Amino acid sequence: MAKRIPKSQVPENIDCVCAPDGFDFFCDVYIPQAPQVFTYGVKNGSTVKKGSVVWVQFNRRKIGLAVVSKVYSKKPKFKVKCAVPHESCFVFSERYMETLEWTAKYYLTSPMRTLDAFLPAAFSSFLDALIVARGIAEKETPIVSVLKETQPVLTADQKNILDKLTPSLSGDGFRGALLHGITGSGKTRVYQELTRSALSMGKRVLILVPEIGLTPQSVARFSSFLEEPVFVLHSALSMPERRKSWVQILLGRARVVIGTRSAILSPFPFDLVILDEEHDSSYKQQDPAPRYHCRELAFHIAHKHSALVLLGSATPSVEAFSYARQGKLSYFQLLKRATQSELPKVRLIDMKKEASLQQSGILLSASLREALTACIDEGNQAIVLMNRRGYSKVRICGDCSATLYCKNCHIPLVYHRQHRGLLCHYCGSLYPIDAPCFECGSPTFEFQGGAIEKLEEEICSWIPQAKVVRMDRDTTQNVGAADSILSSFRDREYNVLLGTQMVAKGHDFPGVQLVGIVGADMGAGIPDFRMSERLFQLLSQTAGRAGRNRDGGQVLIQTMNVTDPIMRFALTHDYEGFIKMEIDHRREAFYPPFCKLLSIEVGGKNQVLLKKAVEKIEAVIAPHENIQMLGPVEGFIPMVKKIFWARFLLKASSVSAFRKSLNPLISDLKSLELPPGTEIKIDVDP
Repeated sequence: MAKRIPKSQVPENIDCVCAPDGFDFFCDVYIPQAPQVFTYGVKNGSTVKKGSVVWVQFNRRKIGLAVVSKVYSKKPKFKVKCAVPHESCFVFSERYMETLEWTAKYYLTSPMRTLDAFLPAAFSSFLDALIVARGIAEKETPIVSVLKETQPVLTADQKNILDKLTPSLSGDGFRGALLHGITGSGKTRVYQELTRSALSMGKRVLILVPEIGLTPQSVARFSSFLEEPVFVLHSALSMPERRKSWVQILLGRARVVIGTRSAILSPFPFDLVILDEEHDSSYKQQDPAPRYHCRELAFHIAHKHSALVLLGSATPSVEAFSYARQGKLSYFQLLKRATQSELPKVRLIDMKKEASLQQSGILLSASLREALTACIDEGNQAIVLMNRRGYSKVRICGDCSATLYCKNCHIPLVYHRQHRGLLCHYCGSLYPIDAPCFECGSPTFEFQGGAIEKLEEEICSWIPQAKVVRMDRDTTQNVGAADSILSSFRDREYNVLLGTQMVAKGHDFPGVQLVGIVGADMGAGIPDFRMSERLFQLLSQTAGRAGRNRDGGQVLIQTMNVTDPIMRFALTHDYEGFIKMEIDHRREAFYPPFCKLLSIEVGGKNQVLLKKAVEKIEAVIAPHENIQMLGPVEGFIPMVKKIFWARFLLKASSVSAFRKSLNPLISDLKSLELPPGTEIKIDVDP
């Protein structure tokens, strides 16, 4: 029987306030989400040092955990409360504390906000479990029951890369490499072999994947291959599962951890970190602060604490490729598929010539419909991607032709048949389908622009033998739903996987011979300098799911602009041509990797007061000649949840230039005397 985990006991008399003479020494602490660093006293007999987890009272009633940032004997000039070590006596390592403080500094936020991101919710229960686990002798964790795969002999290219990478597992200082391998080239096998070598040398390995849906597949492959316990970290784990992984990390027993973005914030002291699909935008945290990027954090930890970073992708990010070209990363290529099958043939379908389809609102072209039918009739599987949720994109008034927008957000409402209403994708508000026009009150309306639910309806209607499973945010909200969908498709319970961009990420389905991409141009007009890169990566990654086990795979891309250079590069799998064009454009326009970017978003409920706040912030930025300022302009979505937004985009040669010039925005907001209710979001490397 498992030992019951006791609940943390809050120390008695923690609320007493004493003069400095009543304490033996003092400590500054980071309290998650606190506005500043606070000072506490420590009684005789308590052992506290930097990184210690302590109980503190930080207002009249609330008692919680904090992490010690500094210990000293000099008495403050004010009365202080008492800090009491948690009964686990746990102390975070110097490496963990340095990483936390560097993250706060680089991403221009406070250590307190950063600590809130680094620590899991209900961390006290994790420490309680740690106390219990310390009293239990370490046992071999059973390997997940997986049919042992017979591994093919390493290809000459794989072996050559491993021979060059393995020596980099040892040494001091930063070691970094980029593995650029086409889809299906066997990058995962390289990761597995390198991980096994690292473990044989007594090292620890962190493997990052971009999507939660990829973790079951990755855990099964690595645990079976290594015959080693693999621990998992991601946001969809149940509390017991998350606690189990954290406890093994805190005890120092975990040797292999697989996780998504936030796993890099854990106190796992890796010697090798692998970022699979390193180009993926999900490695960048959006909200809340700190808005970190896994790649930059991995680079810093490797530089400061001596580790090997391996980035892997079929379509490396512009930044990673540039680092490799400059010699900052070792560069390795896998140019052939491990199965020796050819890359799939790509064909563009000109939707301008399908005018009759556009007029009738039909999404699926005749060419893609015929290819899908043939693929299914031959006993194969297909993946169809449409990167837009819902059934119809917009609802138009029948009288005044106004688009129906959310009342809380300046964004068109999307008709979702699954939710039987009009959904705002930003605030989640659901409106009745037949809501009267907000402009003229007319009850008449029509829907325009199809989305993925409508595409699912078309496929099922026209191809009765199609067994379609849809994978998007609406169908994967429940814990385990994504894994269930992917497993059932892999087991061939379905022959068509229809999904948004999540189906393009790293999945390996041997039965897939056809990939269709509907609405490839969606998002092409978004004002984002990374848009071309993301579109090329999405097309290439999705195309790479076809024909991985044998020749004959094909990809059909429906587009309104067949002459777009990005489409032409995707047509020929020409990464080199694309990256040369993109780097030339970035250099000419002075965008990363040729500069550092900073986004400042300013929000407020009152547009007049927001304008005043923007003017004050502009006055802080404008005098600095080492910073190039673009804006202010309205936010891409001008209003979200009844808050209006404006935005600045700043360019400089380094993040330190931002830090020196924008100090009032970072650490002294009060001095700006901004209107009450003003919100500021600072994003480094947006």
